[in-house]
Amino acid sequence: MNWLVNLAIYNVVWLICVLGGNSLAWLGLVLVAGHFLISPNRRRDALLATAVLTVGVMTDGILHTIGFFTFIPDQFPIPFWLAVIWLALATLPNHSLSWMKRRPVLSALFGALGGPLAYWGGARLGAATLNWPLLESLLLLAVVWGLLWPLIMLLSSLNDKKKIRVFPAA
Repeated sequence: MNWLVNLAIYNVVWLICVLGGNSLAWLGLVLVAGHFLISPNRRRDALLATAVLTVGVMTDGILHTIGFFTFIPDQFPIPFWLAVIWLALATLPNHSLSWMKRRPVLSALFGALGGPLAYWGGARLGAATLNWPLLESLLLLAVVWGLLWPLIMLLSSLNDKKKIRVFPAA
């Protein structure tokens, strides 16, 4: 898949979900489904999306539970629109950001910068409220995403190397 198309789909989904919340998240989900339809690596993308969605719900669910942020609407563990963003994010490691797989330090720096910027941007646009002081919020998110993004890239790399079977061979 063209890296620019993949990156554009992610950014459009992020914007739709942050600005439209649950009421427009279905449109973001349609775009993610469109990605899967045109992807030459549907199976790998689907396996990674399942893993990333699980990690994302756990990560944001924990941050939500400890009072780090409040979502609009405030749903437990996370709102639907945020789950759709996690699914869109899961498409990046196999496509537009695949070059980062063998660069763990760069991947950690990317996560430590990109993660906090995305959450801060979402909060500024009214999708969530950061309940901690801004500097503390950004520092915590930098640590979380500095660890999380290399983990996601590792999951993608493992998915590349192994023939993972969901069902036993007949």
